[in-house]
Amino acid sequence: MAFRGWLVFGLGLALPLATQGCDDGAYDGGGSSGGSGGSGGSVPITGAGVGQACSGATPCRPGLACTNGVCELGHSTPEGQNCVIGGECQDGLTCLLGKCAKAGTGQTGDSCTSDADCISGHRCVLAGFSTQCAPEGTGDVGADCQVAGDCYSGLTCTLGKCGQPLPGAPTFGLPTWQGVSCEGATAGTVRAYFEVPGANPKGQEGDFFRLPFPNDVRIKGGTLDLTGFPTPGAELLGFDPVKLYVDALDQGEGAWGTNPTMVFRFSGEIDFDTFTKTSGGIYPIQWVDITPGTPEYGSSAGLFFQYDPNKSNYVCPNSISMRRPTGYPMTPGHQYAVFLTTAGKSKSGAAIERSEHLAAVLADAAPSDAALAAAHAAFAPLRAYLKDKLIGTELVLNAAVITAGKVRDPMQKLASVVDALPAPTAKSWVKCGGGAKSPCPQAEGERACGDGSAADFDEYHALVSLPVFQKGTPPYTESGGDVRLDQPERSEDVCLALTLPKGTMPPSGWPLAVYAHGTGGSFRSHARAEIAGALAKAATPGGTVGFAVLGIDQVQHGPRRGASTASPNDLFFNFKNPAAARGNPLQGAVDQVALARLAAALDVDAATSGGAAFKADPAAIVFYGHSQGSTEGSLALPYSDGYKAAVLSGNGASLIHALLAKKQPVNIAGALPFVIADLDPSTGKLRSGDLHPVLSLLQIWIDPADPLNFGRVIGKAPETGKLPKHVFQTYGTGDNYSPGKTMAAFALASGLELATHDSSATSTEPIGEPPLPEKTLPLAGNVSVSGTPTTLVVRQYGPPTGKDGHFVALDVAAATADIARFLGMAAQGAVPQVGQ
Repeated sequence: MAFRGWLVFGLGLALPLATQGCDDGAYDGGGSSGGSGGSGGSVPITGAGVGQACSGATPCRPGLACTNGVCELGHSTPEGQNCVIGGECQDGLTCLLGKCAKAGTGQTGDSCTSDADCISGHRCVLAGFSTQCAPEGTGDVGADCQVAGDCYSGLTCTLGKCGQPLPGAPTFGLPTWQGVSCEGATAGTVRAYFEVPGANPKGQEGDFFRLPFPNDVRIKGGTLDLTGFPTPGAELLGFDPVKLYVDALDQGEGAWGTNPTMVFRFSGEIDFDTFTKTSGGIYPIQWVDITPGTPEYGSSAGLFFQYDPNKSNYVCPNSISMRRPTGYPMTPGHQYAVFLTTAGKSKSGAAIERSEHLAAVLADAAPSDAALAAAHAAFAPLRAYLKDKLIGTELVLNAAVITAGKVRDPMQKLASVVDALPAPTAKSWVKCGGGAKSPCPQAEGERACGDGSAADFDEYHALVSLPVFQKGTPPYTESGGDVRLDQPERSEDVCLALTLPKGTMPPSGWPLAVYAHGTGGSFRSHARAEIAGALAKAATPGGTVGFAVLGIDQVQHGPRRGASTASPNDLFFNFKNPAAARGNPLQGAVDQVALARLAAALDVDAATSGGAAFKADPAAIVFYGHSQGSTEGSLALPYSDGYKAAVLSGNGASLIHALLAKKQPVNIAGALPFVIADLDPSTGKLRSGDLHPVLSLLQIWIDPADPLNFGRVIGKAPETGKLPKHVFQTYGTGDNYSPGKTMAAFALASGLELATHDSSATSTEPIGEPPLPEKTLPLAGNVSVSGTPTTLVVRQYGPPTGKDGHFVALDVAAATADIARFLGMAAQGAVPQVGQ
């Protein structure tokens, strides 16, 4: 049993809570602990298998056919009868739980929770950090395999051989890694581990977390040193997913992220309650900013923590893990101390032993040993803080110093380079309709020119030349994809669609909304009634505003995938390649910065456009992003004053919470406990949930591209020299693409206030702890930023029956109207309102 507690905003609300695991990361596998259990080993295997010789005397296994003396897939076993592999079953069936059953409808690349979701001949496999339908392999029982996908459906890969899965086990396999080796609990005195690797005198070294983690002691030569961090191996995926990120962080990161999980270890059991009660006016667990000369010095956002007396596959028994509240990242570039006080006791009530290494790094004099001297130098800010606050070093039971990386610097540098380049230009304009052909590659089907029948707008296509900062060759599946910060790698002609309201253009030009689509969309996703149509006649208290709407193919869509035809779901969320996983959203953000400059200078004559002459009003440019497009906009908006206001639809933040709960467009939540190889079989969840150290590691890597770190500087506290932007976040309840915790994280990090929910939301989801109160409508100028009334609002809507909450901006009329009103008022130069 794990025990959790909270210190809310440093106000001392400590609430011990015993839980059977955590509240996150459940696998929704159709009633099993992760997918179809296949035959579960219950079907006897009699007869020759696929590819084996057969004859009247040596028949094939039931369901196979003997053709020219060799067994082949027979597709003959009817529904409800025994099977070993899917190819034994009749067409349209698959092998589930040892019986032929109706196959699902999932095609290659579609999200799945079990083989039952996929069409006949396909199976549910692990693909990076998600589960997806894929064509089945060709390995029969006993065949060599590396991963389960090498085998026929109904089988799994265990110890390098295809075979029937264990009862109740998923057919994509179970990891056999047993985790780190741990010593037994010590008898008698319990020790708080602080053991510096390689120090002399040698500490009680052992597992990785015997030095509190993360910790500036592990920064060596200006880069992180994660030597010894546990990894599960390549068994399930054919590559080690954790080692990928350990190596990536080792190779160049010089500081930690802004949203880490802190882990402390003990040699024996502790009394959890003693760590939740004030002693001498000091809480026994502290997470404070120790950056001198800053307004935040000595402050704490609070924290939540968990004590686990049990072993996971990564952390040995008796650990305390903690995080700052969701939506309250550390300030980039600041230093923080996380420490425990001696008020915490062992389970027997006795004092807990302090490490000799900790005493050495807290002492005034530097140790003579090089490893301890380096740790001593890293702890200088903590020693100064303790002295300033009159806290004796003898009261510190264990501690870590963490330098939060300057995670916004890469995006800021990229935007500066873009601003120094000539403004992008568009070419090859075509007015759609009347059979006109788009100049864009792959312009078939939904990507083709519209037929010109839209009632409220005309559609134009063009190609815009944009700077590309990602290294390598798209789609960066295995390598490449990181961004260079000093100059573009190349330029790229990107498909563009522009809609113009029918009617007369204002003398100053059309107000213009840059629309960034979600994963799976295209450059013309906005050419629909709910976006371009609604914005062509945006109703505001000051009258109707007609917007031009401009969109492009976002990163990893259409021709921007290179020669690949793989799903953008796999390519954009490419956790198999850390460089691309971080580089993709950064490049997408660069695109939005460049498009603001294109929009400001847009002025096209009739001869060039093939239709009407048009220009944009540079004083009335706004941003509207959905999902992936919102992520990119969140990173771009702080550094682009061309945008006056922004709507962010389906916008999540905090990778940790996305990994734990995201089920669409790919099922990351379901695969995660298996990929990381730390499934709690008693709960079907990832051990430790949002406090898992691997999730912390992934968050550290992605922090430079996580909206969590950018929301505050969009509107509430702009970067020096930048203007605040009005922000309206639409929040759909029941969102499986951007789960509620991720949208809440962005709202909290951005300092948004919660407007009264729309009537479509028959139930609401809490934002924050304690939850944000709802504010009366209409809500406008609700935050003063350096004396400027700024609208910073989130509002909840409920999806229609059968629809996902991710799409309320399109599916709920009130949300569509709120968006049009908000952007329209911003374009008019008014303080925009949400609701009416």
